[in-house]
Amino acid sequence: MRGRGTLVVGALALLALVLPVVALVSALGADPPAPPRSDVDRAYAISGELTCDTDVTQLPVVPLDAEPLAMLVCARDDSSMPWTAPTDLVEGDLSRLRDVLDGLEEAPVEDVACTMQAGWGYDLVLRFSRDRYARIEGDTAGCGFVTLGVGRWYGASEVLETALALVEEQREGQDAPTALPPVPDCPADDPPTPYSLTGSAADMVVAVSCWRPDARELPPFRGPVRVPSAALAVLTADLERRAEPLGDPGRYDCPGGDDALYAQSLVGRTAWGDLVSVDGWCHELVARRPLTAPDHERPLAWYPSPRAQRILDELRR
Repeated sequence: MRGRGTLVVGALALLALVLPVVALVSALGADPPAPPRSDVDRAYAISGELTCDTDVTQLPVVPLDAEPLAMLVCARDDSSMPWTAPTDLVEGDLSRLRDVLDGLEEAPVEDVACTMQAGWGYDLVLRFSRDRYARIEGDTAGCGFVTLGVGRWYGASEVLETALALVEEQREGQDAPTALPPVPDCPADDPPTPYSLTGSAADMVVAVSCWRPDARELPPFRGPVRVPSAALAVLTADLERRAEPLGDPGRYDCPGGDDALYAQSLVGRTAWGDLVSVDGWCHELVARRPLTAPDHERPLAWYPSPRAQRILDELRR
């Protein structure tokens, strides 16, 4: 009996030594517990899918205390120049956006004189680690303010161009959607058609033709006439090949002279959903460039080839 008791005591003593070692090994191999959420984390946290309508807290200040992991660009309803924002959720390396935000010049608190120039209003909805989200407001009109939770900064145009460039760069590494986007309508003047700042007219996958037999007429246009896919492929290839920076307008070479001047527009969408257009008179049409293009303020003039012009003429009947 004494020998058995000695064995039991020894086994218990050995177990007491082994258990802490096992516990230590398990602790070293396991993921560390997440630290408790701070008040800041809770203020930024939301649940559900990230959309432009997500109700999130604005960033309090720049420079940012962390790099965003995802970004959504949204067009503001109160924008003085209506536009269509891309629907892409940009994920990955957003360090360039953070660098631009961190380098903004702070604007005075008091009122400052601004121009009356219209511009694009936007929101950037950002996602950080640990399910933190925030919103930045920008407006390229007037002084071009970027507004955060506390204060405002100059540089709204640079921030928007950087954000849209990140959208375009992400697309380059992805396959374009295969489902055709909705077919647009003819352009409008009141309210203005909210064209996209991304995408190229040469990349249209759906389009309509709209026209005015007398260019001096006011909208509405006649149409829309859906452009058949085969005809659209010819037109976009011709546009890609023959477009050139717009010089002096007026080279429209209208059959019948100025007395027979007519207007025609192709309004379409790219595979990514960008709303784009080509507009002009007779044989000279103008395509807007994306805001991210190096010379985006100088549009492209398209003088269609005879084959492309025959298609355009057919689309006005």
